[in-house]
Amino acid sequence: MAIYNAPIIKYFFGILFFFVKLFMKIGSLLSPAISAVRFRALIKNAGSGCSCPYTVEIKYPENISIGNSTRIGPKSTLGGYGGIKIGSNVVISKNVLIESAGLDFKNNSIPYKHKAMPIIIEDEVWIGANAIILGGVTIGKGSIIGAGAVVSKTLPEKTVVVQSATRKLENKI
Repeated sequence: MAIYNAPIIKYFFGILFFFVKLFMKIGSLLSPAISAVRFRALIKNAGSGCSCPYTVEIKYPENISIGNSTRIGPKSTLGGYGGIKIGSNVVISKNVLIESAGLDFKNNSIPYKHKAMPIIIEDEVWIGANAIILGGVTIGKGSIIGAGAVVSKTLPEKTVVVQSATRKLENKI
């Protein structure tokens, strides 16, 4: 006879699973509210209607400003050491890295010194999943950065950048 067949054990686990499901449901309902409070507490210069999940990593939030109605996807990173200015109506997909600091390899002394350059993302830009935006870049209004693209140079407005292992395309819309 197994102890798990005892009625008291069945009731105990039934009640336990009920409460686990209940707490998970409450957590999923509160998660957006907690994310919004965290985002507003970290980034003081954010416009109205912005959304940012809890999984976004924000470094140096005092150097980051965001316009109205901008959406940041989950598991993205905003590294604001050199400053990041994001315009209005920008969509940043999941897992995007926006990093304004890097290492200065021109200086031959090890350890290498950090250098920081600002990033400006103008209004109505869409950045695809897993894209990387590096310091010193300005992305013009209405541009589209495809999934997995690495942007290391300034782009004029309405530019489409797509980069993959097999092709690289840069066109005007």
